[in-house]
Amino acid sequence: MLTPTTARVPLVRCLLDGTEESMAARVRFVPLNEFELWRHLMEARHRRVVRVQSVSVWVAEDPSLWNSSVLTEELEPVLRVRLLRPGLLGVPTLVERFFPVETYPLARQALLRHLLGREPEPEVETTPGYFVPPGAQQGIVAA
Repeated sequence: MLTPTTARVPLVRCLLDGTEESMAARVRFVPLNEFELWRHLMEARHRRVVRVQSVSVWVAEDPSLWNSSVLTEELEPVLRVRLLRPGLLGVPTLVERFFPVETYPLARQALLRHLLGREPEPEVETTPGYFVPPGAQQGIVAA
């Protein structure tokens, strides 16, 4: 079991340019504190254009975190995926990523292939939650 995290995670919802068939395949959710480094990597190393759509928070699908004013049609289902991978000198390193529910099966395969190569597949913890658009944050219970 991995260590708990905060109830709210600031995220950037953005689009990558590319040839993916669906718009959903181009959507990325990146933690705000990693965003500038991630954007630099996407643009400089992978030659992808990143377009920011909004900045808000991810909140777990936990009834204690929501009040009755939330309109579920405003929320975007996003999974938080956490795993430990061998890091420098074998020290486990926590990896945390966020994926639209719609594209998760393919994204999981790509993530594991990218991070681990041929190593045994680690235990992957997924937490259902939602990207809360900036205007819908009144539905979140104060932490």
